[in-house]
Amino acid sequence: MASFKDRSRDEISSATLITELIPIHTNKKNKTWGSESWCCAFSPDESYFAWSSGNNVVTLIPWTFCKNTLFKYSEVTVPFKPGVGILVDSKHEVQDCFGCSTISVQTGHLVRSMAFGSSTYDYTSHASSPFWSRLSSYKDLVLATGHSNGRIRTWDVKTGKLILELMDHTDMVSHLSFNPTGNLVLISSSYDGTLKIWDFHEDGNMFQTLKMNSRPIYSCCWSPDGKTIASVGMCKLVYIWDVKTLKLKAKLEGHLHDIVACAFSTDSCLIASASWDTRLILWDAYSGQMLKCFGHLHPSPHLIFASGDNGAWIRDMSFSLDGAHIATIADDGFLRFWDITSDENPEAVAAIDNSLCCTFSPSGRTVAVGNRYGPVTFWRASLCVKPLLFLSRIAVRKMIPSEDIQSLLIPKRLIDYLLYKEFE
Repeated sequence: MASFKDRSRDEISSATLITELIPIHTNKKNKTWGSESWCCAFSPDESYFAWSSGNNVVTLIPWTFCKNTLFKYSEVTVPFKPGVGILVDSKHEVQDCFGCSTISVQTGHLVRSMAFGSSTYDYTSHASSPFWSRLSSYKDLVLATGHSNGRIRTWDVKTGKLILELMDHTDMVSHLSFNPTGNLVLISSSYDGTLKIWDFHEDGNMFQTLKMNSRPIYSCCWSPDGKTIASVGMCKLVYIWDVKTLKLKAKLEGHLHDIVACAFSTDSCLIASASWDTRLILWDAYSGQMLKCFGHLHPSPHLIFASGDNGAWIRDMSFSLDGAHIATIADDGFLRFWDITSDENPEAVAAIDNSLCCTFSPSGRTVAVGNRYGPVTFWRASLCVKPLLFLSRIAVRKMIPSEDIQSLLIPKRLIDYLLYKEFE
């Protein structure tokens, strides 16, 4: 079966590899359990990049300071450097960069998920600081890691020191996501079948548990406006939760196999979900309607085959902050870049085996991909300026709730466009 709908591989643009980081404490030629790079993340301001580089180690890189040096080399070996880094000299050679600025955090347990959290709320008007004593206001950027033993640990990104450990899950923590509005509220998903919400401004208090179907949950995410949570797992449904009431709002039905990843568009209006049925589905976050489907195997497997191993399982996906691009990785050995406004063929692809995770940088210029042996590769994302009409829609939808769009005193054609009707 072909991996692309109506084009050959040679007819699709090739994505450009920028560089590969190889941790010295792993051997990418040996398939040893525990050396996998299960997750990677950029901080919201893109000042740091972190990835699980195998053997319970998380590697933290001051991204804005080091990326220009890294991108001069096609392959860089990252030494194990525990402790606090110091500023490098003006030469800023690669070995200086990794010898001094990078921090290797020995987390103690297999890392399966991670997320950066930042605080942008102003608490100066409060009579007393609501911060926990070891999470003071000047530490406005933290890294949380989820582990195979059900623990969640939080780290100071500047020193690599443990700040806080959260213990309530009874099985592996599969995904972590901080509220993007900057209030340091964390949601975690676990193989124990629960979602838990933690408030770092209240001593890391776990104040709510949500349950899907008692089966493992693979992924969860906040909408950028902080009003909605989506979660997926060992079932064929996308669960949508209302943050204000913490009640289940909707179940989106359309996949034929377990769903492994989900993400919102930057205007909170679209939800993308990736499944082992080889399909990426785009949903209307308000109505729950299926808008578009991007296949990774053509023809798509029928129901009886879609629920089995088909060689093209999607492993992860990431929605770019420009609201128009999605990156996916699949077992067929390809990284794909999709433009949601174009046809059902990817706009660029790259051959990459054994990939497990991918994420866009906040700038949208780079996609990081982790694999089974510990290294992480960086790929140049397609950059294109969308039409003013598309950019205006994102700006309007960020400001006006979906339920109020119909009452706008504008032509119906524009209302339909604001509601993404052209995707139907």
